Amino acid sequence: MRTLTILIVAICVMWGAQSPQETIQSLLDSKKIPAKVISTQDLGHNLRAVILEHTQNSEQILLFSSSDGAVLFNIGEFMWSGDNAFLSKLERTRAEFEKTQKARVDSKALKLFESHKDQVISFKAKKSTTNTLYIISDPMCPYCLKELENLPKRLESSNVKMLVVGFLSEDSLKKASEILSQKSNDESKNLALLKKIYDKNYKPKDSQNPKVLEISKAVAQAGVHSVPYLIESK
Repeated sequence: MRTLTILIVAICVMWGAQSPQETIQSLLDSKKIPAKVISTQDLGHNLRAVILEHTQNSEQILLFSSSDGAVLFNIGEFMWSGDNAFLSKLERTRAEFEKTQKARVDSKALKLFESHKDQVISFKAKKSTTNTLYIISDPMCPYCLKELENLPKRLESSNVKMLVVGFLSEDSLKKASEILSQKSNDESKNLALLKKIYDKNYKPKDSQNPKVLEISKAVAQAGVHSVPYLIESK
């Protein structure tokens, strides 16, 4: 009888040997989703936080699963629960993930400022400082225009370096191309140029610089998908 009990336990262990992380990976593989499981975290209430990484571009995403990993899903912005400790843990998990992802993207984006120095527009702070604000901006973006209008205030405490991309439309590419072809080493002229071309009523010339398309693609591949994108460095 003891031998039979041991055998039954052994069989049960074999059936349940797959961990939740392995179960999720099996699910992804079965659906031919090009992603791998980086980590899972138990949140309670039969929920797990799951970080996936795309196998082609290394971008990461936060999803959620059942405790056994058999069901994988996304949770919207809203979730209600009477368990405040659970909600706090969920928010901490999301915040930590976003912070980690921002650091990953920042690191990749900063390398583009180095590798595409000829496309960077630089402004020195009013007072000597090591603080530098890196801005990735699109000339057709209204929020980027507001950031440009805020440039004098930024320069009170920080240097500023800008990369102008064409994300939003064909006119974005045209405007960015004009800026790249006309920019100089004169900060005041560059600021005037940016203000002129960023104006919403400005009609760009029908020309595109291949370097603008190149940097726009590189920025997107780095994980930057919205503008203005800001990186503060000290």
